[in-house]
Amino acid sequence: MAKKSFSVGRTNNGVLNSAGGDKLKELQANAQYNFQFIAKDRIISNPKNEKYTQDGIESLKESIIENGLRHNLSVLFDAEQNNYRLISGERRYHAICAMSDKEYNELFPTGIPCKVEKSDISEIDEEIMLISANHDVRETSMEVKRWEVSRLKELYEAKKLKGEIKNINAEIAHQLNISERQARKYTTAEKLIPELSNLLNENGIDLNQADKFGKLDESAQQDILKIIHKKGEVENSEFQTIKKLSEEREKEAKKYKEEYEKAYKQIEEKDLTVKKLQQRLTELENKDNHIVRSRQDLEDEIRFLTDAKEQAEKEKHKLETNLEKIKQQQKDKERKNTSISDSELKRISSIAKTEQALNLLENNFDILKNNKQTLQHDQDLKIRVELLKRRMDDLLVSINE
Repeated sequence: MAKKSFSVGRTNNGVLNSAGGDKLKELQANAQYNFQFIAKDRIISNPKNEKYTQDGIESLKESIIENGLRHNLSVLFDAEQNNYRLISGERRYHAICAMSDKEYNELFPTGIPCKVEKSDISEIDEEIMLISANHDVRETSMEVKRWEVSRLKELYEAKKLKGEIKNINAEIAHQLNISERQARKYTTAEKLIPELSNLLNENGIDLNQADKFGKLDESAQQDILKIIHKKGEVENSEFQTIKKLSEEREKEAKKYKEEYEKAYKQIEEKDLTVKKLQQRLTELENKDNHIVRSRQDLEDEIRFLTDAKEQAEKEKHKLETNLEKIKQQQKDKERKNTSISDSELKRISSIAKTEQALNLLENNFDILKNNKQTLQHDQDLKIRVELLKRRMDDLLVSINE
């Protein structure tokens, strides 16, 4: 079977003659972008492509020989080095370089077809272009996709500081052909603890779960991880319970922080007052002591404020000690809870099931309320409601005991 030849620079019958090749070059030169045939020895690899794997070169080489080059390379001209640096097509370039001279000359007699990008772009824009181009032509792993989003976020943050863009997630979404919502999910996934991050890379959890888990604090994520290790998955009711506990911890931490800052501010204000009064006393001591009573009054006032300062410092110390105690308790808890206990798992599940039951009861209560006339005229249903009321009363009594 004859080899197919769809590569630029060849016809179905073989290599284009000189006139045909020149004509093709002329037509392509007038295209919207700068298209050129470039010898392989004038093209160099891009070090920023190292993140992407270069496997399958041999099979790709055979595919190009058999079917032709389906996608042009994308390059930047480096005037200082007088060569072309790859933006897209690293694997294709290496596959072409792996060909024998005969194979190369037959397939690319006028050089490798390349789209030459504008040379006046910045290093940031070059890397953005490289990531976008690689994303378009490669089937990448979750780990690489996450790296692409993370790196683009860093690059676009630099552009935003310069006032070149406004919406980072919109720019990322455009470059990677995903939605802004999807871009935000990848960004949230960067907040995962290392163990959950590895699970995402290994497809142990999906991006939607990573987005939910990444919004929790570290302690809550540890609880999530323990449940996954124990049960293989986290039920939504369990997640909601852990989320609620996490939010409660966050509220407590915020409360203590506010109390600490308030106390510290009060102490600073009292310190300032005392210093001013002490400065005033020093001024009076350096003058003729002709107003003894006034000075005595001032000393009494300073003594009172000094006592107040000491009391405030004690209060501050008490708050600091309490906060440190809370921090230490949290650290001890994290160190101690290397695996979730059966009792803790049972507690979380119990809370989740109770919340589900209450939600169901609340929703069904509205149905009963909207069908009040039916209940009034149906004796059996009315009796059942009365019995339910008694059971609820008994429950409330037992709860409040």
